[in-house]
Amino acid sequence: MPQNAGKLPLSRLALATAYWLKPPRVKWLPFLAARIVREMLSPPPAIPDVGRIDDRPPGFGGLATDLTTPTVLAAFRRGFYPMAHWGRMKWWSPPQRATMPLENVHIAKRFRRTMRQTDLRVAFDSDFNGVISGCAAPRDRARTHLTWITPQAKALYMRLFDEGHAHSVEIYDTEDQLVGGLFGLAAGHVFSALSMFHTADNASKFAIVSLYHHLEEAGFTAVDHQIMSGWVEDLGGIDMPRHDYIAFLERPVTPAWGAGRWNAQFTLQQTADWKPRGEAPGKKSEASAA
Repeated sequence: MPQNAGKLPLSRLALATAYWLKPPRVKWLPFLAARIVREMLSPPPAIPDVGRIDDRPPGFGGLATDLTTPTVLAAFRRGFYPMAHWGRMKWWSPPQRATMPLENVHIAKRFRRTMRQTDLRVAFDSDFNGVISGCAAPRDRARTHLTWITPQAKALYMRLFDEGHAHSVEIYDTEDQLVGGLFGLAAGHVFSALSMFHTADNASKFAIVSLYHHLEEAGFTAVDHQIMSGWVEDLGGIDMPRHDYIAFLERPVTPAWGAGRWNAQFTLQQTADWKPRGEAPGKKSEASAA
């Protein structure tokens, strides 16, 4: 056990170095290193500032020198999130933010049918540790695996879960085995979905669509996915320019769900019949940042 524990940091460093040596990231590495050195010598303000975001690499907001709960929540409300594959955590705020306006969620008829027929079930905040561990685990039995969910990141979100700010969605099979889920952070009226996993077909998609349904009913306005993916776009997600996303975060909306444990209010079968406010029957919604 001690021998394996000693190998992990070196392996992570090697993979993280390889990550930054790939084009086009390699051209940003000197700028990233220079900024890190400057901030180690002269620490920046605890809460990141949009005026200090770098273009090289895009969205880098500096070292996360303070990861106390008030600072993390304030940073998320300003459009930042902490992340690092190795070493000290860093603030990021991408120039384009993948955002899912909840009124514009589009669920394909085929997927609705799949949800109605599944024997899987959904729960909230029932096994946060299992979900975050599943998200950090290697995919498809890969021997090499680089994840931003480092021991430091896991400890941070476990603490935020204990304090009622981070939340998980679990998908269980008929034997009550965890087969998929996601976790994220609620700050204001936007929920940041940070990572997801599945070991059964459609389990992670069931989790995110169920989350959309619950959040809209609770008065949230959107889910932040950080970087756009094809399946988020297919569900109705849009890319917001950073300044639009920050303005969106500042809307005076207070959801019904606050800090504390959340519970599933709807089954997957009930979510299959959910009609988001902006979805027209038989037509994919036109998402807007306005």
